[in-house]
Amino acid sequence: MRGLRILCAVVMAAFAGAAAKAQPQPSSLRDLLVQYRCPAVDRLDRIYEAGDHASHRDRFLALTVPEHPHGYVQCIFFERRTRMLCEASSGFYYDKPGEPRTTRLAPEAVAALGRLGFSTDDSAGNFSIEFDVASPPDLNAIADFMLKALHDGYGARAGTKLHFSAPFARRPTTKCIPVS
Repeated sequence: MRGLRILCAVVMAAFAGAAAKAQPQPSSLRDLLVQYRCPAVDRLDRIYEAGDHASHRDRFLALTVPEHPHGYVQCIFFERRTRMLCEASSGFYYDKPGEPRTTRLAPEAVAALGRLGFSTDDSAGNFSIEFDVASPPDLNAIADFMLKALHDGYGARAGTKLHFSAPFARRPTTKCIPVS
């Protein structure tokens, strides 16, 4: 039941479905989705298709905001592609182990990630969220969720040159529904 509530929160937060179309999106988020949804969906699709054949460490997509000192969101399929774990950088790993922590995400950015369902405790690592993944998954909603986290938490905008890291996603697919 908890997984279902989290999945519903993720879908709502990602602006998926008819209800999301009725809600106005900030133009900066819409512009980011227009630019980056399809590249994110393409990579998520390849990762999902690889299934259990890919090594566990390669079944992830990380989106990084290069202008932010530690801004990234990464997601990985697990439990035979029935669940997903996403992490948003908290700054916890920015400093060397054993040294005093000097980097933290601004409180308003932490609150924005919390509204998306991420944990907001960064005392031992990154912010995280786990949720169930349907079969087939709504890759557009997952991509939108990741991009909204980058938009709200790390200031990513359409003009931002995001960096994609997805070792198992080398060729494009066509399952993306472009933002119109």
